[in-house]
Amino acid sequence: MNSEIEGIKSQIEILVEKVADLTLHELRENLDAGGEKASAKEKQLARARRSLEKAAHILSGLDD
Repeated sequence: MNSEIEGIKSQIEILVEKVADLTLHELRENLDAGGEKASAKEKQLARARRSLEKAAHILSGLDD
């Protein structure tokens, strides 16, 4: 894999971690507010995280 693609993949992996942190923060806020189900925002953040993970996986499969 060339270095440019590897750099993009690394940036995506950093974003995955940031979105996961945001998701956990949203979950804590929801639970503290008495919520029992995942909020719409939490669900959207989880979808975004999964999409980023898929993008990183796809980039991992590219050959030079």
